[in-house]
Amino acid sequence: MNKKKKSKAGHYEIQGETIAKFELFDQGWNPYSRYLDVDKVDLLLRQRNDNGVEYREIQVKYGKLYPCYLKWEKNIFDITSWRFFKEDEFKDYIDSPNLFLIYVLSLDEGYKGDIFIFPISDFNKIINNSLVSSTKKGKQRKLLISRSIENKSKWYVRKDSIKNIKDLSSCIEVTMYRRNFDLLK
Repeated sequence: MNKKKKSKAGHYEIQGETIAKFELFDQGWNPYSRYLDVDKVDLLLRQRNDNGVEYREIQVKYGKLYPCYLKWEKNIFDITSWRFFKEDEFKDYIDSPNLFLIYVLSLDEGYKGDIFIFPISDFNKIINNSLVSSTKKGKQRKLLISRSIENKSKWYVRKDSIKNIKDLSSCIEVTMYRRNFDLLK
């Protein structure tokens, strides 16, 4: 399918939720869609174990990955995705131990397993340490998540002005959240 046809395939968040459902099912969870996205919950997960039934609440975000082309950027990263969030967007939910944010990232060529599972309190901290940006909606945080060109298993969120990044010391490593379904246990 070409890029133009893919862009008509549906809302990206629905694609992200569908990918997340398959991934979560493969991990032993039974995902249910919420009719209304209230309280930052897109999916409910259910899993039976020796202790009974466990539930998790999931907010899903989808991000497109783009190749890095700028000279200063492509020396550090090979692909990147960005999204704007309100500052403290999840502050009312950080005490919810069963709420997680799943971030699905995909290239135009297709999904390659880049799914991140964040406890909501961790994700809120990451947002608040990312770039401040002025948008039409006012001051927001620009979350740029990028893959290292040196070690393609490492992922980072940038916390400094894009052009000021000289090395990975001005980034937050988020590799530990990639495909870490054990965080849901």
